Amino acid sequence: MSGTSKGFTLLEVVIALTIIAVGFTTLIELVSVARSRLAEAEETFRDFLYLDGKIKRNDYQGLEVREEKLPDFPRIIETTYTYRDVFFVRYKVR
Repeated sequence: MSGTSKGFTLLEVVIALTIIAVGFTTLIELVSVARSRLAEAEETFRDFLYLDGKIKRNDYQGLEVREEKLPDFPRIIETTYTYRDVFFVRYKVR
């Protein structure tokens, strides 16, 4: 061959396919991680809406409710409402 041949060599094609494969593998892994994080965020959001609704209805059944006085501010009561991994803190002045 005189070197005027147009086209790609087998080595160039293999290298290009390898680069494309690595790119797609990385992309698929990123999509998988994003789906997992989205599922976690949706679950947390549902739990937050549930907790918010229970607090608004003054229905504390199924929630962990903890009240304590703040040592540095004895007139303030801190109330923590917890449902699964979500919590809400309310402060009241006596």
